[in-house]
Amino acid sequence: MVSSRGQAAVDAAVAGLAAQFPQQQVAGHACDVAAYDQVQALWDAAAAAFGRVDIWVNNAGRDGTKVPFIMIEPEDYRATVMTNLVGLMNCSRVCMAGMQRQQGGWIWNMEGMGSNGQVRPALAPYGATKCALRYFTTAMVRELKKTPVKVGYLSPGIVITDLLVPPPNRRGEAWQRNKKILNILADTVETVTPFLVEGMLAAKESGTAVRWLTDGRIRWRFVRSLFRRRDIFTPLGY
Repeated sequence: MVSSRGQAAVDAAVAGLAAQFPQQQVAGHACDVAAYDQVQALWDAAAAAFGRVDIWVNNAGRDGTKVPFIMIEPEDYRATVMTNLVGLMNCSRVCMAGMQRQQGGWIWNMEGMGSNGQVRPALAPYGATKCALRYFTTAMVRELKKTPVKVGYLSPGIVITDLLVPPPNRRGEAWQRNKKILNILADTVETVTPFLVEGMLAAKESGTAVRWLTDGRIRWRFVRSLFRRRDIFTPLGY
């Protein structure tokens, strides 16, 4: 089951997955996670299509305008909080109730910059929501300890998507500087996704963390960069 706010995006994803995996059942349902009733409708659609929901990934995210906070319009940071934090809570509450009824299931929450307490200028709203996400996830692990519902942490690290790469007209000097670090630390969706999926499927205990870009991997990447130049963007057309 896949979802997005826009029906056109949902239809395109379903069509692409159905073509790639013709032996699998693929369904989709449009949903704005900031609206509780829409999240409930998404759960109901998934349960109707597949019978039950064993794994729910809270992956909806928004980073907003990357400028000092005083320059961000209230509507912008409010939208980030509504998607990243209120949406997380809406989805978690719907899932907890549904998984309690079906006697089991996993909720996985997607971490991001700020989850580990790291602070970066011009990302205050996004980082604050991700810091809150880790706290909320830890609290849910404890609250659900004696229930059949399990909660885990997902951390893909730095993944090359349209959320990370600015449009061509905004790729100035700052982007060129960022590319140097990203070429050391970033990875593609195709590299990271299988690792996350395998980790989710193998998890047994609530509170499990499946994290790709660990401190050890970061150190190794920087050491390797002294001897080997890496270009992840050219093959992707950036």
